[in-house]
Amino acid sequence: MTSETGTHFESGGPLPLPRSVQQPGRAPYGEPEEQLDRLHSYFLEGCADEVRPVLEAVLVDARSIRNGYGDDEVGDGLASVWYAAAAIVELGAALELDDADVRGAAAAVAEACALPLSAARYVLFSEAVGNPRLLELPPLVAVEIQLGLLLGFDVLADVSLWVQSPSGIECITSLGSDDRPSRRIRAEANATLRRRSRLSLLGGSQLRSIPVLRFGETYAAIVGRLGSVEQDVDDGYLTAAAGALSPVIERERLLEHSAARERTLVASAERRLMRLGFDLHDGPIQDVLALAGDVRLLQRQVYPFVLEEYREQAHGRFDDLSSRLVELDRQLRELAHSLETKSVISRPLGEILHREVDGFAERSGIHTELEIRGDPDSLSSAQRITVFRAIQEALANVREHAGATNVSVRVRARRSAIELQIVDDGMGFEVERALAKAAQRGRLGLVGIGERVRMVGGTFELESAPGGPTTLKLTLPRWEPLTPP
Repeated sequence: MTSETGTHFESGGPLPLPRSVQQPGRAPYGEPEEQLDRLHSYFLEGCADEVRPVLEAVLVDARSIRNGYGDDEVGDGLASVWYAAAAIVELGAALELDDADVRGAAAAVAEACALPLSAARYVLFSEAVGNPRLLELPPLVAVEIQLGLLLGFDVLADVSLWVQSPSGIECITSLGSDDRPSRRIRAEANATLRRRSRLSLLGGSQLRSIPVLRFGETYAAIVGRLGSVEQDVDDGYLTAAAGALSPVIERERLLEHSAARERTLVASAERRLMRLGFDLHDGPIQDVLALAGDVRLLQRQVYPFVLEEYREQAHGRFDDLSSRLVELDRQLRELAHSLETKSVISRPLGEILHREVDGFAERSGIHTELEIRGDPDSLSSAQRITVFRAIQEALANVREHAGATNVSVRVRARRSAIELQIVDDGMGFEVERALAKAAQRGRLGLVGIGERVRMVGGTFELESAPGGPTTLKLTLPRWEPLTPP
C-alpha cells in the first residue's frame, strides 16, 4: 500500500489523528475508540478501491472484539493488534502490502498497547503470521505472505523455504535480495531437512534456519540471512513463523490428496462423457443421416404419384422434414463435440470460453457478452471443466427456457478464487420450485452444475424471480501445490 501523499511513518513515529476524528480540546490520542479509527485511516490511505470494503469488514470485526473485552483500554489495545494483523494479511493477499505498512502498523500498536516498539513488533508479527485468514488462501500465497513478514519486520534480509523431493532438496520460494539462493543457503537447508536441526547459526555467519514440522517430522526448512533485528530475538520470530507455516503446509497436503481424488473422479466422469460422444457419433448421428437419405428417396418415389395441384405442397413438406433432420444432425454433432474435454484442459480457458459464448450467440441470436478479468488458467483440470460445463448448461437453459434478449457472462480470477456470474434478462422463475420439478423429471442441468461445483470445493448460487432477471453465481477456490506434481 503506497501512499500518494507521502505520509507513511517510519517505525517509532506515532500515527496522527485523522481530521475526521479530531475534535477541539481533545488530546492527540483521544478516546480508546479512536485507536481503531486511526489504524483504519492509516491502512485505507492509498490502498486500492477493491480492498477498501475488505478493510471496512475487518474494522467491524475489530470493534466487536473490542466490545467483547469490556474494558475500554485493554480491549482497544488488543483489538488494535487484531485489526492491524488482519489488515496486513488482507493487503498481502491483494498484493497491496509494502514494508512501510508493516513498520507503521507496528508503531501504531506500540502506541495503542503502551508497549516498547520491539515488543509491539513481535506481538503484531505473531498475530499476523498465524492469522486464520491465511488458511483460506492458496497455500503458496499464504507461505509468501508469512515469509514476507519476516522481511517486513526486518528480521531477515532474505528468506527461502525448502522441502525434500525425490531428486534432492527443492526451493519452494525465495524472497528478498537473493533471487537465487547460494550454495551455502542450500547446504544449510539440506542440513536442517536431514538432521531435523534446531535453530542453528552456521559458522558465526548471518544465516539462520529452522525446521517446519508436520506431525513431528521435518517437512520443510526456513533459511534466511539476518536483517536489522537484534540477533538475540530473531529466534522467537523464526519459531513463530515455523509454527504458523505448519498448518498451512498440512492444508496443502490435504488439498493435494483431495485434488488427486478429484482428478480420479473427474477422469472417470469425462471418460464416460467421451464414450457417450463416440456413441452419439456412431449411433444416432448415423441413424439421422440414414433417415435423411430415406426421406429424399421417398420424396423421389412418391412425387410422380402426387396430383399436380398438391405437388408444391408435398414438395414443401418434404423440404421441411429434410431441414429438421439437418438441424437435428447439427445439434447431435454439436452435443457430441461438447462432450470432448481434451481441448478444455489443454487450451487457454479464455479462448475456450470465447469460442463457446460466440457460438451460442450465433446459434441463438441472443446478444451475449463475455468479460474475463485476471488469469483463470491456474485452475485445476476439474475446475476448468466445471467452469466450462457451468457456462454450457446455463446458456443452454437461457436458449431453451428464458426468452432472453441479452446475456452477460463474467469471469473474474482473483488471487484466492475464481468467480463466475451469468445474468440474463429473461422471464425468470421461482428457483426452489423449478429445481424441484427439474429433479423430479430427471432434468438435472442446473442441479448437476451445483453438484459439480461442490465436488471441487466451490459455492453455487442461483437467484431469480418471475419477471427476471436470473443470475447464476459460482466461486471456486484456487489452489497451486507448493511443489509441482
